[in-house]
Amino acid sequence: METKKEIRQRIRMEREKFEKACFIEATNRIAAAVVSHPWFLGERELYIYADCKGEVGTGKIMAKAFQRGMNVWVPRVTGDTMLFCRVRGMDELKPGTYGILEPTGNEISEGEEGLMIMPGVAFDEACHRIGYGKGFYDRYLAKHRKLRRMALGFEYQVLAEVPYDEYDICPEIVVTERRVIGM
Repeated sequence: METKKEIRQRIRMEREKFEKACFIEATNRIAAAVVSHPWFLGERELYIYADCKGEVGTGKIMAKAFQRGMNVWVPRVTGDTMLFCRVRGMDELKPGTYGILEPTGNEISEGEEGLMIMPGVAFDEACHRIGYGKGFYDRYLAKHRKLRRMALGFEYQVLAEVPYDEYDICPEIVVTERRVIGM
């Protein structure tokens, strides 16, 4: 089996080859699946990443959450810590750590309940996830166990099997442009 590092490199190359039109169409399909999913419709609190570097786009999901009056929380990284801060609009996001859009406000979530929409580099059929190697989501989710966990990925990111460690916290489901894995 490939190592996590090898998989990260391979998926990065796949991202670079993914055509813009295909990216847009796939992102739109994933967003439509998310905003019609019962977990999204049943939650008041949404924890969601701001996409960058070829990740599944989250702008339409955030827009729908704002429209529904949901509380939207976006991560901010400080050192080894990731916190989720409330945003009330896309204009409250500015480039931060690693060039990723981060909230400008300081209202920090307690992370008690809600839906966590997380990114990933690769996933498998059992919903194991390879992240970017820093462990931010694993550490956050270990402390906030009541959050529902949904990951977004393109179909090319889903492999038959990926390596994982006992401390890795898996999404409960993975939404791609073709299917929902884990339900």
